[in-house]
Amino acid sequence: MPKNIKNNTLKEILDIILYEAPSTQDEIADKLNISRRYVTKLLKPLIDENVIKKAYVVDLKKFNEISENYETDHSVPAYSGEYFIKEMLKEMGEQICKQFAWSFESMKTNDIDLAQRALDEDKNTNHMYNKIKSSTDTVISLDPYFEFNNTIMFNEIAYDMERIGDHICHIPKFVLEENKEVEEPVIDVLEEMYEMSNTMFKKAVQSFLKYDMNIKEKMDRYENELTNLQKLATKKISSQMARDDINKNNSTYYLVLFRVVKSFERIGDISIEITEATTQFYIENQSTLNANNLKYLNNKK
Repeated sequence: MPKNIKNNTLKEILDIILYEAPSTQDEIADKLNISRRYVTKLLKPLIDENVIKKAYVVDLKKFNEISENYETDHSVPAYSGEYFIKEMLKEMGEQICKQFAWSFESMKTNDIDLAQRALDEDKNTNHMYNKIKSSTDTVISLDPYFEFNNTIMFNEIAYDMERIGDHICHIPKFVLEENKEVEEPVIDVLEEMYEMSNTMFKKAVQSFLKYDMNIKEKMDRYENELTNLQKLATKKISSQMARDDINKNNSTYYLVLFRVVKSFERIGDISIEITEATTQFYIENQSTLNANNLKYLNNKK
């Protein structure tokens, strides 16, 4: 195998095999909009070396041995174990953003079908969490650079993401249970809360995946804005309650709506927890990260 592989298509093929478990080369080709013959050509050297096995399963130990071949010219690569888990966490973050977007859109449009789809997406989120938990135990036994502290941290991040998914579920549940449009100006404030809490979650994931310890100051500002929006939402909902005749048919509407407001707040809080844990983790483990990079550079000589 060449010392340096810079074929982005091959990297995309390996990602599909690692994370999507395709059954055939035709399936891989369809996903990337390339020919099956080209897939076969790119995979043949890896199949010959037993990196790719039958049924398109990646041998992580062998993948670890060749992982340096997929680096860029300008960066020290993440070791395959860390890269593998971080890619799973990245995909879990994207999954939660989709779940969140569908959930709020279903509330904004009072779309019951979309609300049910959004609620069903939580099963995928939970599946990803369980997959990450099981994968960290496997990777730590295969990757010599993968520290035990990383296992704890990655599992903690995945758990926090799963908690956020649970809080998101309150939004489509509101739509399904109440089946009543949220009117202005309440829905306008809730949309601002959605956008702010969604931004906080994305920033939290970014801080972890990109070693970005400078996001914390922004998160403090976001937290204050979200708190002010929560107070405004509570005031608007309370005003609407005062104008309505509360009876057994609509009493739960406001209780569940307040729960939705609380969910936005909790999503912001957990995003801050992720950011703070990330900052502490990278500060405490900076020496280990530098040592691993030094090991890698020495092995390249």
